[in-house]
Amino acid sequence: MVLRNYERLSLVKTFLFLLYGLFGVIASVRGQSNLPPVFEIKTDSAFFRPDTTHFQILEDAKGELTFKDVLNHPAFRSDKFFSRTRHSHTYWMRMRIKNSLPHELRLYYCDFNSDYVDLFRLDSTGHWQHQQTGDLVPFSQLPVHKGAPERARLFFTLGPGQETVVYERAQNARWHSPLTYLSPQLQTEQGRIEAVFKNIVIEKGWKNYLIEGIIIGILILASCYNLFIYYSISDRVYLYFGICLFFFVLDRNYYRIQLAFFEEYPYAFKLVANLFFIVFFIFFVQSIRNLLQSPSSLIRLDRLISTTLLLTVVANLVQIVGYSIPIVPLDEWALLIEVLIRLIYGLCMFMAFKRMKQGLFEARYLLLALTPLFILWLFTLTTATLGLYFRVDLPRIIYENVEYVESACFAWMIIVFTGALMNRYNLVRQQVIQQAIEKEQLEKEREIERNRLIAAQNEQLEREVEARTSALKQSLNELKATQDQLIQQEKLASLGELTAGIAHEIQNPLNFVNNFSEVSVELVDELKEGLFQYLPESEKANAEEIMGDLTQNLQKITHHGKRADSIVKGMLAHSRSTSGQKQPTNLNDLVEEFLRIAYHGLRAKHKSFNADLQLDLDASIGMVNLVSQDIGRVLLNVYNNAFYAVQAKQKQASRDYKPLIQVRTKADQGNVTISICDNGTGIPDDILHKIYQPFFTTKPTGQGTGLGLSLSYDIITKGHNGDMQVKTQVGEGSEFILKLPR
Repeated sequence: MVLRNYERLSLVKTFLFLLYGLFGVIASVRGQSNLPPVFEIKTDSAFFRPDTTHFQILEDAKGELTFKDVLNHPAFRSDKFFSRTRHSHTYWMRMRIKNSLPHELRLYYCDFNSDYVDLFRLDSTGHWQHQQTGDLVPFSQLPVHKGAPERARLFFTLGPGQETVVYERAQNARWHSPLTYLSPQLQTEQGRIEAVFKNIVIEKGWKNYLIEGIIIGILILASCYNLFIYYSISDRVYLYFGICLFFFVLDRNYYRIQLAFFEEYPYAFKLVANLFFIVFFIFFVQSIRNLLQSPSSLIRLDRLISTTLLLTVVANLVQIVGYSIPIVPLDEWALLIEVLIRLIYGLCMFMAFKRMKQGLFEARYLLLALTPLFILWLFTLTTATLGLYFRVDLPRIIYENVEYVESACFAWMIIVFTGALMNRYNLVRQQVIQQAIEKEQLEKEREIERNRLIAAQNEQLEREVEARTSALKQSLNELKATQDQLIQQEKLASLGELTAGIAHEIQNPLNFVNNFSEVSVELVDELKEGLFQYLPESEKANAEEIMGDLTQNLQKITHHGKRADSIVKGMLAHSRSTSGQKQPTNLNDLVEEFLRIAYHGLRAKHKSFNADLQLDLDASIGMVNLVSQDIGRVLLNVYNNAFYAVQAKQKQASRDYKPLIQVRTKADQGNVTISICDNGTGIPDDILHKIYQPFFTTKPTGQGTGLGLSLSYDIITKGHNGDMQVKTQVGEGSEFILKLPR
């Protein structure tokens, strides 16, 4: 009993609720004035496109109107599907729909032209239901029907005989074009199932998806292949064409790519997708220019292409911005971009024609690839111009097939262009192989040259090692000789000190001996004169003999005393260092003066002696800072030795021998050199190392002290920081070389 009462109560509540809803619908519909005629659906297996009398539109210029604002808005009006005068990105549409079928109608509301679709529908209870879909709605926010997210379709049901009012808010993003085309469409659930089944199974539409997938795969592989070739041979035309193919795939299949990889980010992806075509076109033009390799004769044409391409990029960017902030009429701006693209394309074809005339084989391929698409683009540009300015519309079948023809032209262009690149690759590959062979041959030649250089360097190193070894041996010998000389110098230094002391001690008694011997000679002469007059004649002869012997003895004492005096003076001169001051001196005059003194001094003793004197004096020497007296003594000693050598050889040689003394001076890198050369007897090797030793002489007793060269060596090396060298050959002569710093 209680259960029956409860059921009766539920039925009453349900009836009252339905009655209230019916009154609400009636009141709501009556409250809206000027509604369009009802669009009745009488079949559940069809696709409906209501004509312009069954829906009304309302422009939302700022996109700020809400559903409450437009619910009873008086500005709704009927309009045609397409109008170029529409400049708004947001429009509202409303229509009435009635299910005239005796059963429930499962229906889709469709809008394939808008980025965002908001549908407000009055249900059977009198409430407004809201749904949203669209191309730029993230995947996770799409409405779901039977497990499938719906994009561009919104599902609802109508009961038998039920009528409803729907409001649609259609909106495009600001970087898309305004909604110039408005056309709400309806599709029954059964109709959609049949359409999909017919397309996939009966018409075998799956083949289109398969073919498109294969084409995408081929293009991606071609792009990767060109990039690989660029990596192999570093030819930029393959890099540009590979990038071009990649963006061509993106431009032609951006919607599928969005569904596959960017369903949650449709707004950002489609915003970037606006640039896919222009990027493709830029790299395609660059690949053409690199393939043609324009010479200097076509530099103006190449610059014109670059300038026009830059203008096209700027125009595309301005168009994207201009959708939200109209700068120029959008139709004219789009037409300008089409003109620029075709102008660049035509300039590239003209350059290809020029290069073909110049003999470039790849230019023929290029012209063959570009011509079909250029003809089609000229046709589409013409139709766009006629439609924009002269309202000439071509048959719809032409518009429906242009896309397929354009795809075929693109396919032809890519295939033929790829053929040109393959031909270029073969040529480049042959060049690379030839270059590799030449490089290998060059490497072999370099290796041979390197081995030759190594061998030469080894020989040079061996010679240098031998020279260094010889130099080391010579240095060792010189070191030993220097060591012996140093030892000898130390001995001589000690001897010099001792000699100086002894010489000073001997000098005084020796002076007395010389003086008294001379006085004694005079006394003997006086005694002889005074004594002889008193002696008898018998004794005069004996006394005269004794006086003569005594005079002779005194003369010998005087002679040897003077000799001893000269030896002592030489010892003193050798033992003490000079105290003379260096002064600027004309070296050439000094050399010539002491040569004359030595020569005339020798001729005073030996009047029959003659010698040839040759002077070669360097006038650039000028003044030299030196002690002129000391250098004069050195020159005199060396000159005397030279004259002595040539005089000694003259006594031994034949009459054809002519004594010769050559004296040269020369300035050389901060030094002055005095060379004194004779053609005398020369110096034997066994005594050559002794010639600078004090008291060493080869002259007969009484003709030399052995101190001349020793004193000269000290003056040059110690007194003037110079050097004294000798070059000699027995029987040929000697050369003394004196080096003094300037």
